[in-house]
Amino acid sequence: MATTAECSTTVLAQGVPVDTTATTVPVDTTTVPQVSTTVVKPKPKVLKGKDVKVVYKVKTTDPVVFITIDDGSTVTPSLAKYLDRNKIPVTTFAVSVMLWKHREWFRDRKYMTFENHTWNHAHMTLVSAAQRKHEVCGASQVARNVAKESPMYFRPPGGSFNSKVIDTVAKCGMKYLVMWNVEADGGVVRMAGRGKLGPGDIILMHYLPSLERSLVHLMEQIKRNGLRPALLRDYLT
Repeated sequence: MATTAECSTTVLAQGVPVDTTATTVPVDTTTVPQVSTTVVKPKPKVLKGKDVKVVYKVKTTDPVVFITIDDGSTVTPSLAKYLDRNKIPVTTFAVSVMLWKHREWFRDRKYMTFENHTWNHAHMTLVSAAQRKHEVCGASQVARNVAKESPMYFRPPGGSFNSKVIDTVAKCGMKYLVMWNVEADGGVVRMAGRGKLGPGDIILMHYLPSLERSLVHLMEQIKRNGLRPALLRDYLT
């Protein structure tokens, strides 16, 4: 609906009033509908067991392998210097009690990500549903407290898992259960039925007193095979 309002205008010529008129100016009073500015965020997808992928090797033609180190019981200044000096990308699967105990050491590593290896290395197929949830979801919270980001991957202690474990991994927000196809502890690289490393290999190591020596040996073999180490997060998203 439109109404009118009167406006008086006066034109001055050499300081003398010349013309004064009343003009009618239309004023629109039509109601403008309100537009909501509230941003509706999509609900995050709730993962289910069927969404979790079990990975033993990454599918890639890039000349990369993935160094993954478990548990976290032994870390040293010498190991830190070796990792930092050589800028070795490492995917760490430390148990929560060790990750928290050595959190300052782990936080200082620039080329490392922190994933989920349970709270205290429980045998995941033998514990109750409540303990499974604590071991997995609780471990993710510790990782967030240390690294300020959530784990993307879960690795079961001893590689032991079943459908119930996979369901728990999904409920705790991770869509990859990461295993391995190469072991490299004690200065020995073990590859079933092969003589050299290949693209996409996931290498299992542990935070043992011998880790630095094992890494030196492993890096030599990685280079001999024309490969380089990379982070899992750059390939599994």
